[in-house]
Amino acid sequence: MAEDKDTRPEGTDAIARDVAALGKAAATDAAKTAAKVAERATERGKAALRKASETASGLGSQAAGKARDLATEGKDKAANALDGMTRLVGTAAGTLDDKVGEQYGDYARRAAEAVQGFATTLRTRDVDELLNDAREAVRKHPMLTLGAAAALGFIMARALKAGATAPDADDGAEEGGEAPAVGHRTPEA
Repeated sequence: MAEDKDTRPEGTDAIARDVAALGKAAATDAAKTAAKVAERATERGKAALRKASETASGLGSQAAGKARDLATEGKDKAANALDGMTRLVGTAAGTLDDKVGEQYGDYARRAAEAVQGFATTLRTRDVDELLNDAREAVRKHPMLTLGAAAALGFIMARALKAGATAPDADDGAEEGGEAPAVGHRTPEA
C-alpha cells in the first residue's frame, strides 16, 4: 500500500489553529455583544413599561380626582337646591296653618327641618363618607332603599313632566306684568 503523504503546505496546521482561535474569539465577542444588546433592550423595555405604568396611574388618579370634583360639585348643588326647597316648604307651612289647620303646617315645618338637616349633612360630609353611608344603608335596609329610589324616581318624573307642560312666562301675563307662578292665584282687583 502506498503511504499517505500530507499534501498540505508546511505551517498550514498553525494557520488553521489560529483561524479557529480567531473564530472562537469572534463568536465569544459576538455572544457578549448580543448579551449586552439584549440587556440594554430589556432595561429600555422595563423603563418604557415603568413609564407607561406611571402614566396610566397618573391618568387614573386624574380621572378619580375629576370624578370626585364633579361629585363634590353635584353635592353642593343638591344642598343648595334642598335649601330652596326648605324655604319653599317653610313658607307653605304658614299658608297651611291658615287654610287647612296648624297640624298640617306643623307637618310641613317638620318636613322642612328634615330636608334642612339633610342639606346640612350634604354640606358637612365629604363624598367618600356619603358613599360609605349610602352603601351601609343599602346593606342594612335593601327593601327600604329600593322603595325610596322608586318613590324618588316617581317624584322626579312628575316634576319633569310638570316642568315640560308648564305655561310659558308670557302666558297669562298682563301687559307690563308677570305671569302668576304655577299653583298661585293672582289677587282679584
